[in-house]
Amino acid sequence: MAGRTTFTTAFAFATAIVIIMGSGAIERAEGRPVNLCSHTAYPSLCGPLVRRLVSPRQATHHAIRLLESKTKSVLTQAARYKSGNQAIAMCYETFSDALVNLQNARKSIKKRNVIAINAFLTAAVSDYGACVDGFIETQQVNTVQNAADMLRKMGTNCLSLSTLIR
Repeated sequence: MAGRTTFTTAFAFATAIVIIMGSGAIERAEGRPVNLCSHTAYPSLCGPLVRRLVSPRQATHHAIRLLESKTKSVLTQAARYKSGNQAIAMCYETFSDALVNLQNARKSIKKRNVIAINAFLTAAVSDYGACVDGFIETQQVNTVQNAADMLRKMGTNCLSLSTLIR
């Protein structure tokens, strides 16, 4: 009987430690890295961006940097066509706003300000969504609209990753 009580007590103690330790950290589960992208809305877009990263903070930072790079590329593309298309002109403005929000989100990661990170990423996703909505309203489909939709999805993934930062 004493062996069973000792085992039960030891098991309860070990379980409590696992729960306490596991509540704040998602980096490891049963000795293997957790797939951070399984928490995102678009895991197939996320996977290649944050491959091998186990820290939500590092993964978010990396994903935001890549999103900034893609946004700059699409911004250059939109600049070519903005004078002849009102929807593209609006997207040009919202992409510029999104870049500012992404830069502020990255700065907030360094300051470990999770609330600010989430606010800036939400604003960036909203900027991309406004661009997509503009194309829907005018019933246009073009490369800028397709890129805006991809950026919105990437931004949504960044926001999902940022919610994992502790």
